[in-house]
Amino acid sequence: MIWDFQDTLSRRLLLWSALSLLSGAIILAVAASPWWRGFGVQALAWGAIDAAIALFGQRAAQGRRASGARGPEVFQREARNLRRLLWINTGLDVLYMAGGLVLAQTLGAQNAFAGGSGWGIVLQGGFLFVFDLLHALAVPRRDAVLPAFEVFSGPEHAAFRLNAGDGLHSGEGLHSGEGLHSGQDPNGRGPAALLVHGFGGTPAEMRDLAEALHRQGWTAEVPLLPGFGADIATLTERQQGEWLAAVEAAGRELAVAGHRPLLLVGYSLGASLSLLAAGTIRPDGLVALAPFWWQEKWWTRIVEFFARPFLPAGFRPLAKADFADPRLRQGMVKFMPGLDLDDPATQAAMRDFRVPLGLIDQVRGLSRRMLAAAPGVAVPMLVVQGARDSVVRAEQTRQLLQKFSNGQSYVEVDAEHDLTLAENPAWPQVEAAVLKFAEGIRSP
Repeated sequence: MIWDFQDTLSRRLLLWSALSLLSGAIILAVAASPWWRGFGVQALAWGAIDAAIALFGQRAAQGRRASGARGPEVFQREARNLRRLLWINTGLDVLYMAGGLVLAQTLGAQNAFAGGSGWGIVLQGGFLFVFDLLHALAVPRRDAVLPAFEVFSGPEHAAFRLNAGDGLHSGEGLHSGEGLHSGQDPNGRGPAALLVHGFGGTPAEMRDLAEALHRQGWTAEVPLLPGFGADIATLTERQQGEWLAAVEAAGRELAVAGHRPLLLVGYSLGASLSLLAAGTIRPDGLVALAPFWWQEKWWTRIVEFFARPFLPAGFRPLAKADFADPRLRQGMVKFMPGLDLDDPATQAAMRDFRVPLGLIDQVRGLSRRMLAAAPGVAVPMLVVQGARDSVVRAEQTRQLLQKFSNGQSYVEVDAEHDLTLAENPAWPQVEAAVLKFAEGIRSP
């Protein structure tokens, strides 16, 4: 959470610097009075300095976040350092205001330009005094982390691999297998599928599809993305680069082991990761199930620049949640199967959890990178979409298809977002489409 607080602080200072630069430029362009020209020069100078400080602070915070350092000790150290810096700056702001007043009352009494400069310094120093004081008091005292829900501690949520030719057993499956599939290399190579779960999910949601491919003679590799499953408590500290690196590493491992053809299967956010990783992994085929992407207008970033500084560093989406609401319970169970929503301690933890805007930024950033890479994805592709999906709308997926330069197979089924679950009435269609596509990759 401390990284998100620093990002918000930098955005607010950057907005003030932009307003200072703009007002200074306008004043110098239209003012004939030396007093106003002195005032305008200070607005320009302080605006440029504030912008440099804001950009440096934002980049430094992003760099420390990217370093992977996390944990209570890191949070407390960063919070303490930031709080100390803001208090020092608050003291310096008082000196700036005092210096501006002295300039205005001494040289400014005889020189209008110096008088305008002095009062310009007072204004800038006064704003920074309030800014630094309020933020010094607001530096978070504790981090916002998800509770380590026991529901994700089961083995079904862990990463697993189903080796072609092996029976399905604990840690690598659940049922007995059928031996080698025709065309399967007896040394363990041959066709392999890498399956990537979605946001908030775990390998458990890819189990049914992995087993279906395994029965057809595929090795199925299903990794657990960083910050999910048993590591859900660290999700707010994770970055999109960590998720992508995990997918690429799993793909490279299969390729180095000699598995070919290689099929990449992603669900929801996992589909976005798979599309982005395709350039590195170079699979022989790609299946995107309800591919998630953030639909943004051209003016989104402009509005964000002016609106984001006024938003808190995070929000509590369940602060006033009614856990007796059947619709809420159904949605929560889909996100975290087995969660005891009748437990007062669980309810309190869910209400208290604050989602940092920085976590949303990670998802948005991944979406932007995927969209930029989409025209370069030149492998056979199957896209499966639920017609009633409210998370990734069918219309949105059809728009995404237009961004690819290669031809794609598109299958739309009468389903919501949960395409990978066998209890979904449309599961037979999803399974058949994926297996047919996989067979086409293996036997072109």
